[in-house]
Amino acid sequence: MSDSSSKADLSSAGGLDQLRRRVWWHRHLDPEDRRRVMDDLAMRRGDRKIFPFVVMLTLSVVVAVMGLALNSAAVVIGAMLIAPLMQPVLATGACLSLALYRKSLFAFIRVVMATVWCIAIGFFLSKVLPEQELTAEVLARTQPDIKDLVVALAAGTAGAYATVREDASSGLPGVAVAVALVPPLAAVGATLEAGQNTLAWGAFLLYTTNLSAIIFASISVFVFTGFVPPRRIASTIKGVSIAKLGLAALVAIVAYPLYQASRLSVSATEKQLSAEAEVAEWLGEVDLQSQVSIGDEKIVVALQGFERPPSQELLENNLAALFPESKVLVEWVRTEQITTTTTASPDPDAELESEVLPVVVEWLDSGGADYEIEEVSVEGDVVRIDVDGAGEPPSIDDLDSLLDEQIDETLTPRLNWTQRETIRPGDNDPTPIDQIQDQMMRFVDTWADEQDVQLREFIYDGELVEAEFAGARSPSQTALAELNEALVEFHGDETLPIEFYFLQRQPLSAP
Repeated sequence: MSDSSSKADLSSAGGLDQLRRRVWWHRHLDPEDRRRVMDDLAMRRGDRKIFPFVVMLTLSVVVAVMGLALNSAAVVIGAMLIAPLMQPVLATGACLSLALYRKSLFAFIRVVMATVWCIAIGFFLSKVLPEQELTAEVLARTQPDIKDLVVALAAGTAGAYATVREDASSGLPGVAVAVALVPPLAAVGATLEAGQNTLAWGAFLLYTTNLSAIIFASISVFVFTGFVPPRRIASTIKGVSIAKLGLAALVAIVAYPLYQASRLSVSATEKQLSAEAEVAEWLGEVDLQSQVSIGDEKIVVALQGFERPPSQELLENNLAALFPESKVLVEWVRTEQITTTTTASPDPDAELESEVLPVVVEWLDSGGADYEIEEVSVEGDVVRIDVDGAGEPPSIDDLDSLLDEQIDETLTPRLNWTQRETIRPGDNDPTPIDQIQDQMMRFVDTWADEQDVQLREFIYDGELVEAEFAGARSPSQTALAELNEALVEFHGDETLPIEFYFLQRQPLSAP
């Protein structure tokens, strides 16, 4: 060997030693471990088993689409765990770290083809399934922000490290859950089938974020952990650096819209909280329900209740000062009770009721039956008693005698005794009250259609009728009086209290 060649070898060896000292974190990986990693990532041609990969990928997409349609996070997580897409993604990073550009291109083409296949399967399954609204699980993958990029970088680093180090391989399932690759692609297919192209772009942006972050982070990890031999680092550092700079640029390009989305999300939350606080301060002691909806150019404050709201001008001025770029619209849904001509008796005398109640209790106790008093009311000279009890009630004549003895007023008792019964499966036939309520409701609903109003709620419990309507204008007094008479006929008692309510939507200001 010549002196010059010896000096060159020494120089080369010294350069490697210097490189090893410079990268103190570098741990040389044994050839056997390196071959294991390459086998795990199917980097050699004989390891690329296409059929099992396609089968598992297809099944993972099917599970993901079903999980999104069912709005089940557990099913979506199952799709993440069985998805094999992480393998070619990490293989792309490993090949780039070794400067095997041809193999990295083949691995990336495999990723692209898998991406198209997942979107196609998601679109087809969404087309076959019955049409339904997009679930929260789908929408959650259509609005990525900068936090998703941070998660992808951290999880990509963890995935590459767990691939190289056998003692950390137990963390791979957690990495698959943290960096979801298949569910966003399933969401792309579902949103494209629903015609929501903007949401589809958001889901694809999330997938692109995860993909680029994993490849970018894995290159560094494969170099730092000794997967790339020191001699190869020295000879390929320039090409690998260029590849890593290109990926860094891609990550930066992806990070910009994610950062903007994060800023908009924070701004929208702050705007919502500020507007709600302003509305609450404006209402003060006024008992009204309020809901604030904030759009791009308009703020809508919806109010509902009996009380009239304060002056809207003050609220409009305050919100305009806080959000000068938005128009303010205040709407008040007024709830009011309609007074009608009715034969219902006036409210009972509370003082007389307090005197009658102990007498009723004494009378019920004398019978020895198990009972529960629902109501005791005095209407004129009639004492109305509603009791839920087991067995037979005491004699009503005894109660009449007790009232004559202990109460100065001349009162006539009227008892409604509801018999308790043991209901077994198959015995739950409708009660008389349920039958009357059903007849009344059908009649009132037909009447409401004729009056061009909507029946919102109807209640009949044998003692009271309440009906709530909504529409542009309330029915006439004549029509309400006719309805009142018809309901009294259904019940068979002219003392039946009947109350009608009407909701009318009244805008307080123009948009």
